[in-house]
Amino acid sequence: MTSEYYFQYWETVSSQRTKEYDELKDGEALGGKRPMIQNDRFEMLKRLCDEAGIDDWVGEIDHTATYQSNKQKIMNRYGLSGFEVDQEQKLKKLEAEAEDREAEAPEDAPTSFEEQMRQQSGGTKQPADTIEVESIDGGSEQPAKNKQQNTQSNKSPSGRQSQKSQISASASLSLSQVRNKCLKTIEEAYAETQPALIDALPGTGKSYAAVEAASTTETPITILTSRGREERYAEIESWCQTHGLSSKVLPSADKDCPTFAGKHGSQLKTRFKKYRDLGVTVSDLHAHWSPPCQNESRCPYQSAWDFQPEDYDVIMGYYTQAYVDKVTENRVVVIDEIPSDAFLTQFEDPQTPITNFLQQTNGIPFPNYHSLIANKDSQKEETALKWFENRGIDIGGSKQILDANTSDYHIHAPLLVLGILISEPLGNNWSRASLGGGQVFAHDQNGNKMSVLTPPTLTNAKNVIALDGTPTLRLYDLMFNVGFEQKQLLSDPEREEYIQDTQNLKIVQTELKYIRPYTSGSSVNVDRDEALLREVIAVHSDDPSVITSCKALRKLKATNIPISPNSTYYGNLRGSNELAKKDVGVILGSPHYGDEFIERWSALFGFEASGTKTGTAKSYGAFGDELLQHMRENEVLQAVFRFARDGSGATVYVNTAAIPPWLPREIALGVSRTRTSTEREIIDVLSNKGKASGTEIATKVDKHPNTVRSHLRTLQKEGIVRKTGKNKGTQWHDDGLSNANKYGAVDLNSITNKTYKIPIREIGDKIELKDELDMHLEQYGIDQAERDRLIGDVWMTDHRT
Repeated sequence: MTSEYYFQYWETVSSQRTKEYDELKDGEALGGKRPMIQNDRFEMLKRLCDEAGIDDWVGEIDHTATYQSNKQKIMNRYGLSGFEVDQEQKLKKLEAEAEDREAEAPEDAPTSFEEQMRQQSGGTKQPADTIEVESIDGGSEQPAKNKQQNTQSNKSPSGRQSQKSQISASASLSLSQVRNKCLKTIEEAYAETQPALIDALPGTGKSYAAVEAASTTETPITILTSRGREERYAEIESWCQTHGLSSKVLPSADKDCPTFAGKHGSQLKTRFKKYRDLGVTVSDLHAHWSPPCQNESRCPYQSAWDFQPEDYDVIMGYYTQAYVDKVTENRVVVIDEIPSDAFLTQFEDPQTPITNFLQQTNGIPFPNYHSLIANKDSQKEETALKWFENRGIDIGGSKQILDANTSDYHIHAPLLVLGILISEPLGNNWSRASLGGGQVFAHDQNGNKMSVLTPPTLTNAKNVIALDGTPTLRLYDLMFNVGFEQKQLLSDPEREEYIQDTQNLKIVQTELKYIRPYTSGSSVNVDRDEALLREVIAVHSDDPSVITSCKALRKLKATNIPISPNSTYYGNLRGSNELAKKDVGVILGSPHYGDEFIERWSALFGFEASGTKTGTAKSYGAFGDELLQHMRENEVLQAVFRFARDGSGATVYVNTAAIPPWLPREIALGVSRTRTSTEREIIDVLSNKGKASGTEIATKVDKHPNTVRSHLRTLQKEGIVRKTGKNKGTQWHDDGLSNANKYGAVDLNSITNKTYKIPIREIGDKIELKDELDMHLEQYGIDQAERDRLIGDVWMTDHRT
């Protein structure tokens, strides 16, 4: 009997997963209430909810009540009868399905984590768990089963997730097979009316397939991507030429309008951009102000919009051009990667635009921002809401702003006022309001910041297809106000084969404990990073391409560390192929945009999110953690896939614990410690002399002999110096210093021959590698007492410096 839905239920409702998850799993007390539902009954309740058409099945279940009580409540509420009366028949059916799945697996494949751990420990029973550890010997073994669980909720009526059939269970997975399957999937999506989110790993050719499918299906499409990607537009245009498609790149004011480009003076350019920042459209600016760019003839930007969309098979633009009905109507709109904050307007100082709007508007009985906040729940609120009801929220348009004789306000200022009036608190000093049409308001009362999300209206589009290598379904739904169906291109076993064999990508994780959030720059450890990079250079005889945060990259470039000039940073990755031919890469740290990022987006969804704990244990609650993975693990995965995009192969070292749990990778010790300046001086002296006494070396480096001897003994334990003689006749010999890393003790060799797929919150408890670690730590000069401390109850916690 499978316990999949039992764990899926608990992972969704848990707020303190590690502790309470284990308590619930073992049947212990939970918050003073013992769970009353047995593992196998969760699947029955899930099937009952499916029968009733309930999308949020988790929300229907109370684990403190019995199975029968839950079942009867659902049947009564939704008018069901006679569901699974014969429990014995159901048990036999489910057991038969489980036997069929096991029969399809290789004979030597462990069927569960528990079984594998029993095998490794000679039959000793280990605690049951859903964490999967796959043993992959040289990449030749195929995964036994698709065990990855999907815990997403808030599903749309369409069913939300589907998975295509596997390409082949027996044949190896070629890149052409993967890309052909991607093409077929997109062709099918073009023919449907259900919006689809194509979940296709980077390198599967989804952007190219989107263009090719436009040709094979004779479907007009509009591709939307991030702003300013001229190289991307040129690439898409070349694909269109290959397939005989006509194409057009939508105009950009900064490039095509002389006024915005500054050709009529910086003062006018600044003024135009200021009003655009206030939400005024470029078209309204031209129509209302008659700028000099159209004195003699029409502005080139305006003229570039004089076209008939039906004359073009493929139209290209940036995300916010989805607001222009002309380029989306009767076309399939293709979203190339997630738009991030393209449709989000953030107000760091909402007081000014709100006050300006209130002072210029008759009928709303609040003279300024402070009056609005102080009297929100008074009779004045009803008067203000009546004003909005009569006038609608589509006010404060471009012309009204341009005509104002007093201070300016943002075009969304009315939405801010309405949001304040109708918002509801979420419990973490955030409030939220739905403004209609998919528009959402969120207010951070701690920082007095406000946000308005305004999705484009795509109801007249033929369909909406999103392409993403690391998608977060609910973010797409919120940003576009449609219900996407997520289509995973490759099954979970196929994804592993695609990574390891098809793309020939070797991923080596060199950090298991620390997340290393590098975005702010405050956590960047240049000395440690240099030690790792120097070792990679020595092993591969090549300068690696580095992907890290922008601030970390600046710090690295300020040193003399030889890294590839095409090294880049998080935030500059999606859709980029610049590193596709690089053989070796290093990912340093992970992105983290701060608690406010997760709190804001959670609030826009209507969820409270507050960060607790730190490092790998950091949590924002069930929903907030989904956004955390989108921000952190998914971006690390995007970084990994910048390499080996055409099957050429690459080795990528990942120096963060923030790796998606399903990603197959090897584990290396990485940097055990960095070397002090004294230790580096000792290495230089002994390398030059070949052999010397401790006193001679101490004189050269100007340090006390005892300090020098301590360092020499450490180097001796590493096996790179050798000692002969005794007492005053002691000599220290170079025994491999030329091959040693002067900047740190680093080991890039895999600790075991296994590839682990384990969530970062569980890794310290799930792998027994103490003997291997003890050996490595001893090799790097860490004495027995310190080794025992480091690999004790939490064996991989503090040994990295």
